[in-house]
Amino acid sequence: MAKKSNRPKSKPAARPAATPDIIDTETAEAPPPAAEARAAKAPKLSRSQAAAERIEDEYGFIVGDLRRVFLLALAMFALLIILNIVLSLT
Repeated sequence: MAKKSNRPKSKPAARPAATPDIIDTETAEAPPPAAEARAAKAPKLSRSQAAAERIEDEYGFIVGDLRRVFLLALAMFALLIILNIVLSLT
């Protein structure tokens, strides 16, 4: 008797729908407008690409905030240097 494993059962791979190899263009009808709308879907993204776009959308404002904090820290550092020079002369 085989030993039981804790792995979940693998699901069978989805098979693509069968399409005719040759299409008669003279007798073929135009696809309905709904089919054209479905064909205009956005391409699927991988998980990492979708996560990167989501992070970019949610945290896009942080770059501006970091720039302001950096400029404020630079101004304070310059002020400390100026105060050190002025107070050491007196």
